[in-house]
Amino acid sequence: MPEVMSSGTRTCPKCGAALSAGALESLCAACLFDVALADDEPAAAQQAPTVAGASHPRLFGDYELLEEIARGGMGVVYKARQVSLKRVVALKMLLAGAFASRDFVERFYREAEAVARLDHPNIVPVFDVGQHEGQHYFTMRLVDGPNLARRLRGQPLPARKAAELLAKVARAVHYAHRQTSFWTPAASRSSPISVSPS
Repeated sequence: MPEVMSSGTRTCPKCGAALSAGALESLCAACLFDVALADDEPAAAQQAPTVAGASHPRLFGDYELLEEIARGGMGVVYKARQVSLKRVVALKMLLAGAFASRDFVERFYREAEAVARLDHPNIVPVFDVGQHEGQHYFTMRLVDGPNLARRLRGQPLPARKAAELLAKVARAVHYAHRQTSFWTPAASRSSPISVSPS
């Protein structure tokens, strides 16, 4: 539940930032994005399809869900094969599925549209957006490799490698920020940053 300041302005219960009138889930955009990209699976029951223990990939429209690769507070990401184009992609869908609020679904589509407008070598492109059987999704290029948070567990990067990576991330964030108001400081956390094997 958002807190209300004496001026009547609602504030984010997580960080204290003022909320806009249309704020979703009672969190500011930065905290909502942070929750969406969290590494930890929320304790609440999830609506997104699972493929763990399946003897064959699960079909989802034009996609075969091969394996779950990430899960956060808002969505789940699968490694998937697009059947019609015979390519492997990352497929992100809302956890709440058909039970997601209209505002939540609109935010999901705004995220996909904002990222799809970006054209930068260090930002993963969006390929497709839509819904299948009431489940909203978008697909993007799959980056084979761990996210930065996992890559750093237990050992720091060598200084030169860290500086090179930081420069790439800074250029990508700067570009995204200049192109769209969607990009937030939370987007520069280590968990949504994937590190290619090269």
